[in-house]
Amino acid sequence: MDGAPDAWLQLIDDVEGWVVPTWVSNAREYGSQSWIRLVLVVDAHAMLCAPQPTEKIAMTMADLADGPERAGERAGWEALAAHTKDARLEVAAKIVDAAEHVLPADLMMYFERSVEPTAHFQP
Repeated sequence: MDGAPDAWLQLIDDVEGWVVPTWVSNAREYGSQSWIRLVLVVDAHAMLCAPQPTEKIAMTMADLADGPERAGERAGWEALAAHTKDARLEVAAKIVDAAEHVLPADLMMYFERSVEPTAHFQP
């Protein structure tokens, strides 16, 4: 992909397992365009700020494993939910860290505003 920073290709690899296939194909096909990269990093970050299906399933299964006789099962589901959450937040942090390397300076303010919507109101 000509015109896209090398960090963009790494970011695509980092988020590929967490985003929908069309995100990846758009990132690879149109990632040379800085506005496309902005839209995609904002989208991926927003998606990863909310629990994903595996995490939601694990939390629900932990809730359903009621009673002392199912304490071990509940603990397993809680561990899976925590592990998945940690992995998701790690990828979200990679997006934030990579933003300055994949976006031009004039677009960074839009990404920063999407990450912290009230930041542009502060002096």
